[in-house]
Amino acid sequence: MARRETDKLFHSPVVVKLGGNDYSIAPLVLKESRKWRAKVAELLGKLPGYTKATTDDPVEFEHAIQGIMVTMPDVIVNLFFDYARDLSQDEIEAIATEAEIADAFTKVLEMAFPLARSLVRSLETMSR
Repeated sequence: MARRETDKLFHSPVVVKLGGNDYSIAPLVLKESRKWRAKVAELLGKLPGYTKATTDDPVEFEHAIQGIMVTMPDVIVNLFFDYARDLSQDEIEAIATEAEIADAFTKVLEMAFPLARSLVRSLETMSR
């Protein structure tokens, strides 16, 4: 279910399903959210290095595959738990699937970047 504007305004948590169980994640305050968003930006900044790899250089290609298939998912999981600080990473990693973490991370991203969505909406309105 999509979050309502009032949920966003009043810091309502999102509910995610991990290991078949529901967990609530509250939004971070601005100061902490700013630090977390910087970590997300760092992760995204590494993507071009992986996408430029070719099979012409087997070592570079192996590095890219390792990064995309092993390192990136682990970084995303850690980013999720950096945001969802009240959840037990050890407990949830023992019961949750990667698909559940992916869905939960998407919800966290939506909650963590409301200003970006506002900017996009403003630009769309201006272009009309």
